[in-house]
Amino acid sequence: MNRIANSGLVILAGLATAVLAYFGTGLHALWPLLWLAPIPVLTIAPRLGAGGAFLLASTAWFTGELNLWTYFTRVLQIPLLLVLVFLLIPAAIFGLGVIFARSFLRRQSPVAAALAFPVFWVTWEYLSAITSLHGTFGNVAYSQMKFLPAIQIASITGIWGVTFIPFLFASTVAVLLSGTGKSSMRVSLVFAVGVVLCAALLFGEWRLRSHSAAPTVKVTLIAKDVPLSVYLGSEEKSLQLLREYAEEIGRVTPARTQVVVLPEKIARVNPDALPQVDALFSSVATATGAAVDVGLVRRDSSGGFNSSRLYSPDGRTVTTYDKHHLLPGVEPERPGTKRVTVEQPGGRWGLQICKDMDFPQLSRQYAGDGANLLLVPAWDFNVDGELHARMAVLRAVENGSALARCARNGLLTLADSHGRIIAEKPSALGRFVSLAGDLPVPAGNTFYSRAGDWFAWLCVAAFGVLFITAVLPNRARPFSASRQASSRS
Repeated sequence: MNRIANSGLVILAGLATAVLAYFGTGLHALWPLLWLAPIPVLTIAPRLGAGGAFLLASTAWFTGELNLWTYFTRVLQIPLLLVLVFLLIPAAIFGLGVIFARSFLRRQSPVAAALAFPVFWVTWEYLSAITSLHGTFGNVAYSQMKFLPAIQIASITGIWGVTFIPFLFASTVAVLLSGTGKSSMRVSLVFAVGVVLCAALLFGEWRLRSHSAAPTVKVTLIAKDVPLSVYLGSEEKSLQLLREYAEEIGRVTPARTQVVVLPEKIARVNPDALPQVDALFSSVATATGAAVDVGLVRRDSSGGFNSSRLYSPDGRTVTTYDKHHLLPGVEPERPGTKRVTVEQPGGRWGLQICKDMDFPQLSRQYAGDGANLLLVPAWDFNVDGELHARMAVLRAVENGSALARCARNGLLTLADSHGRIIAEKPSALGRFVSLAGDLPVPAGNTFYSRAGDWFAWLCVAAFGVLFITAVLPNRARPFSASRQASSRS
């Protein structure tokens, strides 16, 4: 009967983690669920062998990741084998993290057990981000974007602290539920972790409530979704769409607008047509008195560049930025290598494009350049519009910059340096959508933009110390013996 009851608890723990992960991560995450998702499998893991704990945890996380199945297979049309690889690797990493924490739970080391899982996971996400072609895409921290007090810690630790905090909470609860260690040690652990969590959230509340005088930049975003056949069609169709955009800028741009941002890759333009495009948008920039940021592909025989071209309000200057981080297998253009900033009365503006914002280092370098407003043409896949916009918003929080992101097949988003959405609208097929707002542009940058990924490296170092500890001989009473002794008493 005990064996049946234990099997039932194991199955229930796996199902609970799977359901919480399914709804707590992905494209439309419910942020509180991530704080709870690891708890069931972490709590039950000490009762299982290492293989059983790994199988339970990895299966539960894989099941939770199925919230991305349709996105990967139908929207991105990734081959099935690659999709399985994309899902199985994080599931296996999750399983390894659980058995890593399990080793300290069984050693009756509550502090090490509470730290093991969050430092393991941050180490994995950091090393993955600095080596992956997709940057931080898939990082669980983005599930917390609607919990504004929690994400303010990114201004100190970067994205890595936003991941660490909920997983520290989850692993601490698992320590308490599993009865690991002496009661006095558990009380001390609760106090210490409580202080850390309260400090992080109180800092977030303070940062959200702190008001400092900041100039505002009046921004207008304009987008129109068109079939892919228009983008891939003749140059005449491309030029016609660009003319429509120019007319729309003249029609809807409010007075005193300082910059208009259009989406990424509106059209593909050959070198002989580029002067015509430049004349068109220089003219409309002069007519409106606003700078105009246009996303287009400057095409040549080698594939060209995915560019953001900024036309000055007087129509005399054209500044070009070429996208650094191209989508593998989709974008044949050549990557750019230079950052571009422009001085304006409202501050210093930095130019990036869509996927560039998945990579914290580039935005941090822009902060080092003094950029306090990022202009970001983008092109999303509709269903991932909210997630991809929020990924860009977190870069603004990390570095204390404002964000103007204009996506076709996505969201038009204005966000401040605290992650608050000033204004937002979805783009629409076959018609123009515009959004205007006054965007506060702060001066200065954050601790993270100056110190970099110090917290991630701290987690890497902590993982190294814990790993060495885990492979040393265990002199503490084993978990099962401790549980039996406590039950006899």
